[in-house]
Amino acid sequence: MPFDSKHILVAVADPTARSSPAVARAQEIAARTGARVTLFHSLYSPYVAGEQFYSPKDLERDIEASVNARKRQLERLARPLREAGLVANVRVRWDYPVHESIVREVLREQIDLLVLESHRHGAAARLVLSNTDWQLIRLCPSPVLLVKSARRYERPRILAAIDPLHAHAKPAALDAALLAMADGFAATFGGRLHAAHFYVLASPFASGFMMEPMPLPANLAAQHERDVRRAFDALAGKYALGPRRTHLRSGVPVDELPALAAEIDASVVVMGAVSRSGLRRLFIGHTAERVIDRLKCDVLIVKPAGFRTPVPRRAVNRPVVLPPL
Repeated sequence: MPFDSKHILVAVADPTARSSPAVARAQEIAARTGARVTLFHSLYSPYVAGEQFYSPKDLERDIEASVNARKRQLERLARPLREAGLVANVRVRWDYPVHESIVREVLREQIDLLVLESHRHGAAARLVLSNTDWQLIRLCPSPVLLVKSARRYERPRILAAIDPLHAHAKPAALDAALLAMADGFAATFGGRLHAAHFYVLASPFASGFMMEPMPLPANLAAQHERDVRRAFDALAGKYALGPRRTHLRSGVPVDELPALAAEIDASVVVMGAVSRSGLRRLFIGHTAERVIDRLKCDVLIVKPAGFRTPVPRRAVNRPVVLPPL
């Protein structure tokens, strides 16, 4: 069943850019799905907002000037979409922090796909989730498409990374949702669905008291491999992918998933993101947390059904939205 999108939000980090891969990707998807597109930018200046020497009238005037300037820049980026016959709007909000402002817009406009350009991050950024896109992966309730490649989706290979034994505390229904989403993307663009899972074979030894090795049953690894195969086939078998489009491999996902994506020339990798209990502000899930920076293709992040964002619907800093120019 093709991917069904009604309203796409593009988070534009730099409205002054001459072009935007995220806007181009949203245009490509909207042309196939008929979705309307909103180009969104959030700005805020704690200095201006807290300046005691501003009169309320002057403060509002300067904020309006800043917002209107950004809107004019977004209008330029929206022009190619309108010329292609798509419905494209622009929206600028005076709100902070940026990732919460974006999530509020997703909730307010009932967005079904958030698109943004992704840049590489260092290990520290992954650990503390200081960057906007990492925060959106963790907090945005809609699927998040991180655009990392400018290549068009021409008969793309869409790779769904699933975890059939839920070894990383993923809800059981999430794998089905990942496969359905990936299959929808493939159908929309005339591409092919691939499914993958990477597992670490059970060791024949385990650490015991004082780190002394304790022998485990000799057939444990073989039994584990059979269990993984059975669960993987039960999920992927519903899509009749065949052996060339199902990839069950032994290895660490951090290394193996980027290698497989390059091997099959994937256009999109579809993954699930789940915050770990007690560490919600540090980790977003084993695979998504560590793999995204190493992938060269686009990445589509999907949350479990029923996910509720902790981002408040009302901003602490009252946003300003101006009428169209």
